[in-house]
Amino acid sequence: MTAWDELFAEHYVALVRLAANLVDDPDSAEDVVQDVFAALGPTRVDEPLRYLRTAVVNRSRSALRRRRVARAFAGRATRIELAEPADSGAVRTAERQTVLAAIDALPQRQREAVVLRYYEDLPVTEIATVLATTPSAVSSALSRALDTLATTLGDRND
Repeated sequence: MTAWDELFAEHYVALVRLAANLVDDPDSAEDVVQDVFAALGPTRVDEPLRYLRTAVVNRSRSALRRRRVARAFAGRATRIELAEPADSGAVRTAERQTVLAAIDALPQRQREAVVLRYYEDLPVTEIATVLATTPSAVSSALSRALDTLATTLGDRND
């Protein structure tokens, strides 16, 4: 097994989850990640996981840009989970759907920061690298996103 094959086997599922959280569609998420791995090919990269995360975020942005017009006419697609856990009936509550809808309504940069921080559990410095920005910009985006979510979710729960 080559180093490229090992990289694919080790990180494919996590990268598809990342893409799915950004593009709201498991099929598109798989396409995004496969495109990233195809573009990487056998080339050598100093920090392959960092490169892959950045590439997945960028390809996800491109996928969303391509779908923007279609979504405007067809309405917003509902979020589809990538894999259903055994206890999905207990986990999938109205509150979870409300939180996911609130995250989807955030501006793109804030949504990306929230997904990378709270779904991928990346530190702010790593998120800054993936999003090609500064740590302070990431902290600011996270702060604004959390304020918006608190307001939005507080209004819905009252």
